[in-house]
Amino acid sequence: MRLQHLTLILIGIVFTIGLLGATAPVFAAPAAATAAPGPVVTAALPPGPKAPPSGAAIAQTCAGCHGTEGQLKSAAFMPLAGMPKAQLVQAMHDFRSGKRPATLMRHVAEGFSDAEIDAMASYFAKVKPE
Repeated sequence: MRLQHLTLILIGIVFTIGLLGATAPVFAAPAAATAAPGPVVTAALPPGPKAPPSGAAIAQTCAGCHGTEGQLKSAAFMPLAGMPKAQLVQAMHDFRSGKRPATLMRHVAEGFSDAEIDAMASYFAKVKPE
């Protein structure tokens, strides 16, 4: 049982590190890229606000520990599917502030804005628990 718990924690940590690393500039094009000769035509995008990710998309960041759609059946991690929105929002705010102690969740919660937490909580509230 202890090995399973440690394995799940390790998976969660690796998953979180991967998420944090996804914002690094390593995905940018190399500075010394050579272009083919000829005119370069670029299409300009219309100005406007960036659409925020959906609650379903944000909720997938929880899958590593809490299972797909928050339906993991494990004593180590709380299932998120069907959790009332206000309860999940409060828990994330408590993790972020340090009011609710946790090994990993404080760092995870610090990565989300209030709007993202709200969208994620709305999504999980609508998911039917198994």
